[in-house]
This record gives sequence, C-alpha cells and structure tokens, in this order.
Amino acid sequence: MKKRLMLMLLMVSIIVNAVLVYKFFYQGEKVIIKKDSRSEIKMTKENREYVMAEMRGFLESVQKINEGIAKNDPNIIAGVGQQSGTCKVNTVPQGLVKSLPYEFKQMGFQTHELFDVMSKMAKEKYNRQEIQVKMNELLNNCVACHQTYKITAEP
Repeated sequence: MKKRLMLMLLMVSIIVNAVLVYKFFYQGEKVIIKKDSRSEIKMTKENREYVMAEMRGFLESVQKINEGIAKNDPNIIAGVGQQSGTCKVNTVPQGLVKSLPYEFKQMGFQTHELFDVMSKMAKEKYNRQEIQVKMNELLNNCVACHQTYKITAEP
C-alpha cells in the first residue's frame, strides 16, 4: 500500500511539474500591445520603400560618423554629405513630398542639412566634440520622427 501511495504521489508530481514547465517555459504570458498612437502617413508602396531605404542610409551615415569620431578621422565623416545630405533631396520620387505632413518634411530637411553640416565641419575645421553635438541633434530628429510617425503603404 505504501508503494502504491508513493507511486501515485510520484505520478502527480511528474504531471504537476510537466504542467509548470509548459506554463512557464513554453506557453509564456500573453502580451497586450497598446494601440499605436503615432500619426500614420499613407503612401504608395514604391514611395514607402524609398523612404525606408533613405532611413537605412541615414543609419549607415550615422555609423560612419561614429566610426570617424572613434578613429579621430575626419575623412570618414566628410563623405556622409554625399550619402545623406541635401543633395539627396533631388532624387525624391514624384508625388512623395506632396504626401508628407509639413512637420515630417521639416524634420527630413533638417536631418539632411545636419549631415551636410557635419560633413562640412569635418572638411573645414574638424572638432570631434562639435560634431558629436551635431550628431546628438540629428539623433534627436530621428527619435522624434519615429515616435511621431509610422509609414504605411496604401493597399
């Protein structure tokens, strides 16, 4: 009888442990995502792809500036104007600017200009700290934009 009781307790323990392992390691908790409060900008799929590619280019330029600062090499920083500066504004697809809210355009143009400014600073009078200050301004633009807007493609 004792063996039978011990066997039943062992079986109950195994089942309880299996349930607990499933509950805490496999099932996990359901996460409720709050409704996105950002403003939605709707545009064509092609225009959205262009904007997303431009933002990836911004990120690559930010990485290059950080590399230039870390290596104390202004030549690395000087090239970012060609990659992400105001010269890129001329490559915008037709109809894109019209579909953007004014504040988004302001942030975008300011971001392009900051890349130009940092490039010029690196070429003319290189100062790591001053470029770092401009980099912080630029990153503040990026954060503000991503907190404020989301871009979706029209179906």
